[in-house]
Amino acid sequence: MLTAIIDAFETSPAARFNAGDVVTLKEGGARMTVTYAGPVALNPGDWLICEWFDEHGELRREMFAHESVRAEPRSIPAGSVLWGRMGRAA
Repeated sequence: MLTAIIDAFETSPAARFNAGDVVTLKEGGARMTVTYAGPVALNPGDWLICEWFDEHGELRREMFAHESVRAEPRSIPAGSVLWGRMGRAA
C-alpha cells in the first residue's frame, strides 16, 4: 500500500506565497501585495517582490525574504478603517 504524509511545514518557501497574496513584515508595517515569488537575478534563493502604498500615497516596491513576512487576510474589516486619515465623500 502506498501512503504519503503532507507536512505543511516542509513545503518550499516558493510554495508558501504567490502573486496576489497579501502580507506584512513580521516586524510590522503596511499591508503589501506580492507581485512576484521566485528567484531574482544575482540573489541566491527565492524572494518576494511586494508593492504597497506608503503613508503619502506613493506606490512602493521592495524585495523581501519569505521568512521576513507573514500572510494577512485579503480583505480588511470595515471597523479597521481609520477615517481620520481618509476624506469622506459628500
